[in-house]
Amino acid sequence: MPTHTELATKLLNDAAEFFKTLGEQNPPLKDQMEENGTVFKQMSGLLAQEPTGALNGTPHAELAGKLLQDASTFFITLANQNEPIKEQMLENANVYKQIGQLVEKDPTGILD
Repeated sequence: MPTHTELATKLLNDAAEFFKTLGEQNPPLKDQMEENGTVFKQMSGLLAQEPTGALNGTPHAELAGKLLQDASTFFITLANQNEPIKEQMLENANVYKQIGQLVEKDPTGILD
């Protein structure tokens, strides 16, 4: 069974790729989406290397959890603006929110 950290790092990497792809498809959003992708990728690396570590006094797991929950909010916004992908984006939002909460509370926990 995967740990909360393993799931969170996968979702962070997936979100990073999603943001970069979205930026490539939407030139006005390109810079912001590339920046988001970079932040998510860096956080994934930090969390994978040191799940119980900290950056400037804030635990990696807390930072990762917040990013995952931010991605959840972003997916909800996309869902509400794009009917054809609404259901998928809402499912993504739910997964990102749940894993974000789990990794924040217990980064080394195992998913049931």
